[in-house]
Amino acid sequence: MEWLRGIGWSPSGSLDVEKAKKASEILSENKYRQRPDKFKFTSILDSLELVLAKNNALNLNKRLYTEAWDADKTKIHVTLDTPEIELAKSNAVNMSQKLYRDAWEKSKLKGYDLRADAISIKAAKASRDIASMYKYKEAYRKQLGHHIGCRSIQDDPKMVWSMHVAKIQSDREYKKDFEKSKSKFNIPVDMLDIQLAKKCQTLVSDIDYRRYLHQWTCLPDQNSVIHARK
Repeated sequence: MEWLRGIGWSPSGSLDVEKAKKASEILSENKYRQRPDKFKFTSILDSLELVLAKNNALNLNKRLYTEAWDADKTKIHVTLDTPEIELAKSNAVNMSQKLYRDAWEKSKLKGYDLRADAISIKAAKASRDIASMYKYKEAYRKQLGHHIGCRSIQDDPKMVWSMHVAKIQSDREYKKDFEKSKSKFNIPVDMLDIQLAKKCQTLVSDIDYRRYLHQWTCLPDQNSVIHARK
């Protein structure tokens, strides 16, 4: 067997190589998960699931659902003198802006004649005079400088009334009686509250608290005095 040394040898086809190929085919994820479109499959046309799907598709079809109504719309005939049609026409006339303004537009084309003594003109003039500030103050301006006969303020009712109103509105006049009476308030001396306050002041006073009750007098021949001298 010495002659076999140095001769090249290919392991393809050997037992270990074949085992490795089979194992790779078994463990291959690509071959294990085959695509569904590669499988040959034929659906039965009269199967329960397929028939149910077809019926559901027909029920959900919008065109088939409205087909009968669309066909009837072109064949319906409504009489023109029904109450509903007449009511709709009357409502259209009432709601029409053109017909609502038709009489006004025609009257504008004919023109109008408005006299100066018409009621509306007189009412407008009266309203203008009432609202005019000049007319409002005209009587007042005329009486300025012509008021004669009052020798004093008391003779003029308007001035008397103005003074009365000023007194009513014056805060000083309103408090005058109070200012006069607040300094004339008198309290009796023997009032119970006054006596009680004096008593409390006597008890609280520091002078009365420290007052000596009496002066002590010691005899010269007392034992304590003699003892103190020694």
